Amino acid sequence: MSASITESVVQEQLHAMGCELFEIGVLHRDGRMLLRRGWSAERIDSALGWLRRENARGAHIFVRPDGPHALSLVDDLSSEAITRMTNTGFEPALVVETSVRNFQVWLNHGRILPDCTFSTLVAKELARRFGGDPSSADWRHFGRLAGFTNQKPKRRLQSGLPPFVRLHKCEGSPYRAAREFLEEVKSLAEKESAERIARTTSRSNSIQDSIRPLVEFQMDPRFGGDLHRADMAWALHAASRGLSEQQIRDEIVHARDLSKKGGSERQLDYARRTAIKAISTVQPLR
Repeated sequence: MSASITESVVQEQLHAMGCELFEIGVLHRDGRMLLRRGWSAERIDSALGWLRRENARGAHIFVRPDGPHALSLVDDLSSEAITRMTNTGFEPALVVETSVRNFQVWLNHGRILPDCTFSTLVAKELARRFGGDPSSADWRHFGRLAGFTNQKPKRRLQSGLPPFVRLHKCEGSPYRAAREFLEEVKSLAEKESAERIARTTSRSNSIQDSIRPLVEFQMDPRFGGDLHRADMAWALHAASRGLSEQQIRDEIVHARDLSKKGGSERQLDYARRTAIKAISTVQPLR
């Protein structure tokens, strides 16, 4: 591909992505990744000669938005999957053929997504719906930059040459289903969050229910009225079931009269030392 054609398709791709700034990744054969952050389209254009030389030496050339953005990348798609996306209101802003009959798609949501967690959820749901690569579904995954060659050995042409990364569509427009889809993902995220909180609460309650009251230990005849031993035995019991140092300390302080230990500071110190010793004893056993 000539330098002028590379320049043209690179500028078309960057324009369709609609970002003010980009990150460029140059991945060498030995696994080293050179990152260039905060580059404008003009800065990338001025570096095309360097990028072409790196590509000719076997490096992969990647691009992604720099900072929060309105895009999602769906990787490793077939042409049939792209047709299905288009027919269901998920028209790509950009289609890149990374090797023969293998495509990457960038979707424009029409607005910058609020945070990286939500952006990643959106990318994962898109990959799930349309058969994209789930390992490439996150908020800032690199896509290939058109006009350069795909240097993966398994993507070589029958001639043995690496295929050029080609630009197929670059309208840059938001897809029709964006608003409805983002609301669906938001609802899904809220549901998953509520279920996670419920599971955590249930597990916490289960742990709490399994802990015997301190007073049972203090009244246990095995300790013969030795409340120090009873406190330590209960602290070990509580620590083994996940109670924190503060929870153990607070229970010891409030379970009985510790005035014989001295003032409040000495009482707290006794409870703290008991809790720390119990936790340090239990932790190596986990």
